Amino acid sequence: MKNSDPACPVIAIIGAGASGTLLAWHLWKNGVEAKIVVIGDAPEPALGLAYGTRCSSHFLNVCAAGMSALMEDPEHFLRWAQLHHDPTVQAGSFVPRMVYGQYLASLWKEAAADYVHGHVLTCDRAPPGWRLVLADGQILEASYVVLATGNFAPASLSDPRRQVPGYYPSAWQNDLYARIQPDDDVALIGTGLTAVDVLMRLREQGHRGSITAISRHGWYPTSHTAGLSDDSHVVFAETAPTARAYLAAFRQCLRSGIPWRSVVNALRSQTNALWDRLSWEEKDRFSRHLQRRWDIVRHRMAPALRERMDAAIQSGMLRTLTGRVEQVSGVAGRVRLSIRGGNGLSFLTVAHAVNCTGPSRDYRSVGSALLIGLLEQRIVQQTPLGGLVCNSAGALQDDTGNWSPTLYAIGPMRWGSLFETTAIPEIRHQAAELAHFLVEQVTGLDMRVEAVNGN
Repeated sequence: MKNSDPACPVIAIIGAGASGTLLAWHLWKNGVEAKIVVIGDAPEPALGLAYGTRCSSHFLNVCAAGMSALMEDPEHFLRWAQLHHDPTVQAGSFVPRMVYGQYLASLWKEAAADYVHGHVLTCDRAPPGWRLVLADGQILEASYVVLATGNFAPASLSDPRRQVPGYYPSAWQNDLYARIQPDDDVALIGTGLTAVDVLMRLREQGHRGSITAISRHGWYPTSHTAGLSDDSHVVFAETAPTARAYLAAFRQCLRSGIPWRSVVNALRSQTNALWDRLSWEEKDRFSRHLQRRWDIVRHRMAPALRERMDAAIQSGMLRTLTGRVEQVSGVAGRVRLSIRGGNGLSFLTVAHAVNCTGPSRDYRSVGSALLIGLLEQRIVQQTPLGGLVCNSAGALQDDTGNWSPTLYAIGPMRWGSLFETTAIPEIRHQAAELAHFLVEQVTGLDMRVEAVNGN
């Protein structure tokens, strides 16, 4: 693939999910004078894992009014949904995630970026830019590179050298649903939104067997409710920068009569600034003791999903165990889970077990040759909590403390440096800011992109 204009700067975006698509679209919308090349593992761009689902019971966790690709036009997605999905969709509606995937696909068509279906193995400095080597031997040269790879699978709970039939290390393995028979008993390791996704998809395809969800506290996500607005007077800026002080301030808001959902909504615009004020010691303390508590009130599910989940619990089809799964092994053709709980070690044996814990952010252990290479070459750094060290613009930092002028991250890869960085409202903001910055920077660069045989 020869660049038709070798003098034209090239922006390579690694990752073709929501983060990569929104960035490509904002670059196009800003009239960037550069060639945009997006590289992704999926045959088709734009959807990613979350929005590529074909399950109609997988709903957005944010209402339609909060899902616009444009901060300055909050009704952009709402109008699109009314025109292309259902004219009765309202600002407070929770629509299926696959509808949002279609919205992203429409943005992709507008952006008209070049798509390379492939897997990037290495990203090396090649002055005055970068040289990307793909698994199929292609070589791409770019002026700028943006890492937009999204979330990785959870940390493994079994010996990676030995497969356990019936155990699925990630809930995003589509083949698991074809293997689970209607009456099979299933264990879900985790009780977060991913576990709810698996439960809904199993029920939609006619599964009627028992399901056991396991987590340390047995907490499920809460749900949204109508009629609550943000309380703008909820401000923590003067609170001492410690996890304990933040918790005390939150509890004080509740004692003053403010509904907890209103407190959480009001804090949405403050959480990254509050996170930045904490020392790494305090960030670690928050992550260990308060992160899960925050997640269940912050990352809420659509009310309709909560009703279905509650019905499954009441009917006995879904039960909950508290404890930590320490090991997964195979026994007589079934899956055995070793669970450490308040009463010691116990065991659960089922036909299938699905790892629904959160994504791994330790990039040294996620199996990505690209990230391992960048870390080993000290081109980027990982924060003490995972994710990559970046500044407010997403520029990545090397081991000398320098911020790269040409290598950036967007979306979940900014975790650690940021606290809120995985939801569309934050990603669209990052995409708009980074696109504006790159538009200003590319003028006058003389770079090129090529795809050649790597032999």
